[in-house]
Amino acid sequence: MKLLIVRHGVTIENDSHIAQGQTHGTLSETGIAENEQLGRQLQEYFFNTIYSSPLNRALQTAEAIQRYNPHTRLLTDERLMERHLGVLQERPYPIPYSEADHYEGLETAASMAARLGRFLYEIKEKHRDETIVLVSHGYLIKVLLSILHKKPIEEFHTITLMNNSSFSIEEFL
Repeated sequence: MKLLIVRHGVTIENDSHIAQGQTHGTLSETGIAENEQLGRQLQEYFFNTIYSSPLNRALQTAEAIQRYNPHTRLLTDERLMERHLGVLQERPYPIPYSEADHYEGLETAASMAARLGRFLYEIKEKHRDETIVLVSHGYLIKVLLSILHKKPIEEFHTITLMNNSSFSIEEFL
């Protein structure tokens, strides 16, 4: 199975350095325009299904992709939601990783990996020989790439954060 992994469009909160976590966020004008460009760019690939986080910033990105690829079906899945940041949600960042693990309510990388593992197992059964699009969020994509590249989950923070409205092509065997 081939995965086109997409990070949502840039938000007002991204521009203001506010941690969003599992809040919806608001796409900025730049994010909206970049999503339109991304939708056109993804016309070069054949896929029938888009899976998206249900958070608005990801869902609106997925909808822009679907506008340019109207033959696709769009499904949301809560397992693609961003890391829950606990008390850090809607607060300024960056937070050093050494400190971040000690905040109340912060979802662990292991927890994100577990929910992603279940999701990947399900989609592999449904879409074995297909290309699909996954629209999600920065931290979650880093954990996803750790899984796909067989890196230790606790080292997910060493993976480079994808730019907003960008995509990566990955094989999932």
